[in-house]
Amino acid sequence: MAATLAAQAPVTRPATPTNPAITTTPTGARTPTAAPVAGSLAVVPVQVTYRLQALVPALDSAFPVRDSLDRAQCQAAAGLLCHQYSYVRTPLQLVAQGSRVTLRTQLGYRARVALPVAGLAGCGFAPETPRRADVAVALGLYWRRDWRIGTANTAVTATLVDPCRVTALNIDAVPAMRTVVNAQLTGVRQQIDSAVPAVADLRPLADSLWRSFSIPVALDTLNTLWLVLNPEAVRVTPFAGDGPSIRTALVLYARPYVVAGVRPIVTPKPLPVLALGDAPTGFTVPVTIDLPFEELDRRALELLQLETQGTGMRVNGVRVRAQGSDSVRIALDMAGQLNGVMTLAAKLGWDAAAQELQLEGLDWSLESRGLMTRMKAALAAPLIGRAIRKATGGGKVPLAAQLDSVRTELFRTLNRPVAPGTTLGGTVAQLRVERVVATPTGFRILARMTGEASVTIE
Repeated sequence: MAATLAAQAPVTRPATPTNPAITTTPTGARTPTAAPVAGSLAVVPVQVTYRLQALVPALDSAFPVRDSLDRAQCQAAAGLLCHQYSYVRTPLQLVAQGSRVTLRTQLGYRARVALPVAGLAGCGFAPETPRRADVAVALGLYWRRDWRIGTANTAVTATLVDPCRVTALNIDAVPAMRTVVNAQLTGVRQQIDSAVPAVADLRPLADSLWRSFSIPVALDTLNTLWLVLNPEAVRVTPFAGDGPSIRTALVLYARPYVVAGVRPIVTPKPLPVLALGDAPTGFTVPVTIDLPFEELDRRALELLQLETQGTGMRVNGVRVRAQGSDSVRIALDMAGQLNGVMTLAAKLGWDAAAQELQLEGLDWSLESRGLMTRMKAALAAPLIGRAIRKATGGGKVPLAAQLDSVRTELFRTLNRPVAPGTTLGGTVAQLRVERVVATPTGFRILARMTGEASVTIE
């Protein structure tokens, strides 16, 4: 069996590497065949929610809860007018809107500065209460090429809430205090611009998803049928924030297929360079399941040879081929008491409840009926009829197991840990068969699979 997944709209991508397929000859020996043709493009968006709370430990390090500067540090930061500065801040509050994040806190500060007329002036020292300053840091977020979240156009503003006057001369010291606070916050801005990319690294998530799509997955317990998702490219969407989170999407482009035989050898491809793109909310993935006539020929021949043992007849070959897109012709190469080619014809159908491909109206051709009348063995006709129906499962080819396997393995791929503390979650909501056709090489079942995938980083 071979299966492929496809997207609704074609997207031009680089050529897909090929992998050797395995088929089984009538004698049971496995021989390599031409490489399988990869399927049409599948687009699988993974919606990513990044909780801003995940940035708090790094931001607390870049912007400490409390800090102080002695005279030398204060002068280096704000100039010769600064003699002493310290603060304690409230917990950071982060809110996202669009591609920008705003960080807010309030400082309780005290400082001493040298004023040209009044000399040394201070605010916030006992018995006074600390002076307050409302601080806002606005960050623009973007994807860096190394899969980290970068910051751009960072702006820091501080609003000094309380007055600071030198009582004896009634001099307003707030402008000088603002200079000290702004100088300290300039260093904070630089620290934040360095801290965010250091911790907001989405490469482990993207790399884990990419690698999982590159590993062949067994679809049966005997490890004879393998699903290869075969990723080609990955895109990300720009950041969009709303409240306590920012959202983006990793969109994987793949050309999956199924190969029978030994586990295929797949050479892992490195995670591509990050590039921007668009993403739907969920995925709608057409599924194509191909049942090669060669495999059906082999199975039918084995069953028919067993069925006709000791009857004076031999089945030397079976050939199932398409007659148009909705019918097939089955030819039996007979020898012994029945010497010649016998044929049957059937229409294709699909039983949705049983998940079976059906050969409807399976019956002998007129030439075959004439051949059977000349046979010496009177029971040959019923025997051959019973044998061919047995070889074709009574005219039914069950596919429920194959469909369930593809659905189950994609579900498993979309539900697993992808990084420390981060778990991917997904649903495969529906797998619906839409059409069954006969092609020059086999039966083809066209279905559609829909679902969603998401991950939250906290």
